[in-house]
Amino acid sequence: MRFREVLLVVFLLAVGVVIYQAQTGRWDLHFGWNDDGVFGWGGKEYAFEEAQVIDGPLPAALEITNSHGSVEVRGADQETVQLTFKKKIWRRDEADAREVDGKLKPVIKKTADRLSISTNRDEFTKRNFETGFVLVVPRRMIVAVTNSYGPVKVEAVKEAMVDNRHGRVAVSDIEGPCGIESSYDEIQVMNARANCQVLGHHSDLRILGVAGDLRAETSYGEVRFEDIGGKADVIGTHAPVDGRRVKGPVSVETSYERISLTDAGPVRVQAHHCPVEAVDIHGDVDIQTSYEPVKARNVQGNFTVNGNNVEVTAAGVKGQEINITSSHENVDISDFSAKVTISLRHGNTVLSPSALKFPVDVRNEYGSIEFYWPAGETSPLEAQTRGGSIKWGLSGKPSVEKTNGTSLVKAFVENSDKPGVYLSTTYGDIRIDEKSR
Repeated sequence: MRFREVLLVVFLLAVGVVIYQAQTGRWDLHFGWNDDGVFGWGGKEYAFEEAQVIDGPLPAALEITNSHGSVEVRGADQETVQLTFKKKIWRRDEADAREVDGKLKPVIKKTADRLSISTNRDEFTKRNFETGFVLVVPRRMIVAVTNSYGPVKVEAVKEAMVDNRHGRVAVSDIEGPCGIESSYDEIQVMNARANCQVLGHHSDLRILGVAGDLRAETSYGEVRFEDIGGKADVIGTHAPVDGRRVKGPVSVETSYERISLTDAGPVRVQAHHCPVEAVDIHGDVDIQTSYEPVKARNVQGNFTVNGNNVEVTAAGVKGQEINITSSHENVDISDFSAKVTISLRHGNTVLSPSALKFPVDVRNEYGSIEFYWPAGETSPLEAQTRGGSIKWGLSGKPSVEKTNGTSLVKAFVENSDKPGVYLSTTYGDIRIDEKSR
């Protein structure tokens, strides 16, 4: 068969499957076989609703199960449940729609520990309708919602658990833990006063205010979180991450998108092909990425970067250790006083420390080194390069200066009790100059 013939066969098979599933009612589409036996759109839309009050005493937990529709739950200072049941029905005329309306009902079951609300949807073979719940409930209730193909909103209750197969979810003002799972639409959490877990599939996550710990996971969607009282663990695939104001530690794992963290506790990033920016971090920063730059500013702890083809720029690292391993890009570190260990290939290094209270060890291959020496410091220095030159810019002459294939400079060797500076490279120049310049 030619390609076009194969494509036609696949198309016809797909159309046959759609028609069969719509006719049997297994797929709840708004089109299907109408009452005249003709396949097409399922008639006009008719809307109906009914309301009732469920009196107390009420159990602690509320469980809502719905399909192809919406759910909205709002907590209030009351001891009853106000239920509004909404229906959208697609039929040829209003009489047919009213017949379905008379049969389509909420199903309510109450036990000592749980109030369950669902529909009798499964009793229908032809399901060209949507159902929705709007409930006002006591604030003390623990709410669990299972829904599909529609939005879910829960606010001002004790706990919230939402499993929405396909649709937007908004949760706010939850006193206890919350757990949310959805796909293909935005998930939003606001003002959760305990721990929160959010799982999305192809979903953007907006988490604005969690008093406890946060765990967020998504794929092919953006993750934004702010004002987290505990720790934040974020896992993504092709997911950009933007986190701000996190009191606890932050852990991020994602790929191919930007990571930005501001005003957070200790940071650990494990990424693939992700640019990373960390600003105002109250603890250690440990970053692993590749082929994208890393930028950091005002880090109160140690600073570690490990990756291939990673450009590193950092200013204001206040910790005691800086460890960088990279290649084919440049490293520029300024305003620090820490133990420095840098291993770099095919890149240039620029260091501008504020003081030399700890050892500095820089080993380059095929790259230059620029070191801006703090005024008044007399730590012992050894600098050597094979295939390059050393440019001495400090006042006074070095203790040792040799050039014989390998250039070597030593200075302040009499101060062996102080932490030393070791600079080494191949096929690149080393420049040592006063920091004021």
